Amino acid sequence: MPVTSSVIRHAPSQALRNALAAFVVLLAGVFLGGCETTSLFGDDAQPTVKAPKPTTVATKPGSPTGPVIVPTDGQVRVAILLPFSHPDRNTRAVSQALQDAAQLAMFDMGARSMVLLPQDTGTTAESAAAAATAAIDKGAELILGPLLANDVRAVAPVARARNVPVIAFSTDRTVAGDGVFLLSFLPEQEVNRVVNHAMSQGRRRFVALVPASPYGQRVEEAFRVAVAQAGGEVVAVQSYENNAQSLEPAVKAVAKLGFDSIFLPEGGLMLRSLGPILSVHGVDSRKVQFLGTGMWDDPATAREISLAGGVYALPPQEQRANFQTRYQQLYGSRPPKIGSLAYDAIALAATLANGRAGQRYTRTTIADPNGFAGIDGIFRFRADGMTERGLAVFQIAEGGPPTIVSPAASTFQSPGF
Repeated sequence: MPVTSSVIRHAPSQALRNALAAFVVLLAGVFLGGCETTSLFGDDAQPTVKAPKPTTVATKPGSPTGPVIVPTDGQVRVAILLPFSHPDRNTRAVSQALQDAAQLAMFDMGARSMVLLPQDTGTTAESAAAAATAAIDKGAELILGPLLANDVRAVAPVARARNVPVIAFSTDRTVAGDGVFLLSFLPEQEVNRVVNHAMSQGRRRFVALVPASPYGQRVEEAFRVAVAQAGGEVVAVQSYENNAQSLEPAVKAVAKLGFDSIFLPEGGLMLRSLGPILSVHGVDSRKVQFLGTGMWDDPATAREISLAGGVYALPPQEQRANFQTRYQQLYGSRPPKIGSLAYDAIALAATLANGRAGQRYTRTTIADPNGFAGIDGIFRFRADGMTERGLAVFQIAEGGPPTIVSPAASTFQSPGF
């Protein structure tokens, strides 16, 4: 069932959580203000969604063609820029899913005056920049997307010159800041959350087995920083190549070093192979705390007995399950994991849409320190454009689904922020 517009405005946070638990509100997205919340949802009229059209006219990035055009008809125009014509089939499918999720959010919000303007970023930096120019020329006050880092780089100077904020879906930290906000799932926060959870359980000595890849380098850096900041000790970090033969030598290199926690930022078959090898060499998950990332969020991994007791961090999953069900009912397929990002981006846009034209979407309003709440729990944007989230810690259980051992924070006034 769709979200209604009957959420109580300025309801206490506990009351809202009780309402969610009772399913009074499905897929609730709310604006967080201290200990109070404000409904996202407008009235019940259906919003307007315009179909995407490929943009081929290139505009030199950074060349302003005038200020943002604020519609005078009362409409709030929000663009979503995605690579609909990308040569990779999977990228096109994800783009379509993000647009579908955004459209679902538009209808669920019932925002009478919002107009969604999809634009194809094409296959080049020039076409991505042109898509941003076209959207702003049509009156877009906010850009959602792009998805790909190179497209964000091309769009950013165009949007910046026209004073239009960008909420992109890339995970590339180098494109964030100066009016570009990244609404994405960042591994650094997952690492920090599980390390701090381990420390809270009395763990102090950490080792890590990391893949020799850009992702491995990124999470290794986050791991070292998190352990140091928490007051723990990194005993050793061992890397391995992306093949099964490299796993056992890596395990042997650390197995006898005397540690109480081991960080395993791996997923899929490689992770499920690591577990038994660790057990054979005396690294028992019943004695040593296994730490993972969001890559552990996989039913096959949850069934691997050698990983039982291991923990990993994710956004809270209750509203995500509702979103996935609703999406599948409407579109006939399950959304990709990042599909919720587009939904929450529209929810944020709807939250701020009641502000004054030309002033509702600013760096200040978007980066409100009280944050927002959506399908993936609470989130807010830092001054550097990166996302900060409230994450739960899940534990793999023997013979059952993962369980929550440390719930996600419900507000940014909670300890840890």
